[in-house]
Amino acid sequence: MSAATPASLTNQKLDSARRFLRQSQEDAGSWLGASLEGAAIFHLRSALNGLLQEVGLAYQLTSGLQLDGLLKEAKDKDVVVPVLVELHDLSLQSGSWLNQLEQAYLVQFECRSSMFVKANEANLIGRGGDDGASVNVFLSKLTELVLRFREESSEY
Repeated sequence: MSAATPASLTNQKLDSARRFLRQSQEDAGSWLGASLEGAAIFHLRSALNGLLQEVGLAYQLTSGLQLDGLLKEAKDKDVVVPVLVELHDLSLQSGSWLNQLEQAYLVQFECRSSMFVKANEANLIGRGGDDGASVNVFLSKLTELVLRFREESSEY
């Protein structure tokens, strides 16, 4: 049995996020919709880690999964990694999809209440605000970035 490649693991995470998002939109009226959307966010953040792992392997960077560490190591090796530069630029923009994904992930991970609309006393469970539109943007932007990285790295 062969081990899964980092690219296939990233693909699996993106596919899981896509499936959870689709299911959350089908169950949008139920309490389960928000939980499925949270699962999609978790898998998208995991897919981002998978992309960073792919980049590390492609450029022989051993700094782990932290963007700043990978950028520093690439700079020390005098290597420009376009996908890392793009992610860094996105991380500097407070309203970027990358920062919004990170905030949504932290909301889920830390069980913060800011992701939910205010619930009244009769309704103890709040719902997410945009019926998966944000998560859909995260999914499409991250998928686009992964595909662009793979295309660029296959050219060399």
